[in-house]
Amino acid sequence: MGLGEPFSVSSMAGRKIGDLLDLIIQHFPKMGLTVEKDDQKLLHLAVIGKPNVGKSSFINAILGKDRHIVSEIPGTTRDSIDTRIQYQAREISLIDTAGLRRKPRVVENVEFFSTVRTRKSIERCDVALVLFDCDEGLATQDIRIVGEALELRKGVVLVGNKWDLIEKDVQTA
Repeated sequence: MGLGEPFSVSSMAGRKIGDLLDLIIQHFPKMGLTVEKDDQKLLHLAVIGKPNVGKSSFINAILGKDRHIVSEIPGTTRDSIDTRIQYQAREISLIDTAGLRRKPRVVENVEFFSTVRTRKSIERCDVALVLFDCDEGLATQDIRIVGEALELRKGVVLVGNKWDLIEKDVQTA
């Protein structure tokens, strides 16, 4: 994909989640986001993507508990939910968002307002974690979502999810 070396994590087992957070914040001091011990800037990470890619499950795995509702039914998350965590003496706000569909597919008023709130969450985040379904690969809608975050000048981390559901062989990765 031309994006550099992939970094594998397991949300379900919690494998390398801390390393992922280290990787996300390692360049912040270089970008002028220095942190004073007394006056700590809250880092906002928005977890965005299409419906049913596992955004709420991903956040639950980071938290180590079932705090967000998870369902096979698309549209379960309707509003953005902020959850604060401490990581290496730094406070981070994880923002769980509703899935983003293509505009022509948004038919209900509730879904329209969920989309508006998700876009507001992207505006206020520092980094957007864009989850995509590994079984589907990067779809056109995923690329639109990445483009939207980039237009708003947000840092973007692509996160392939549901890797455990893929039949693997020696060429899979």
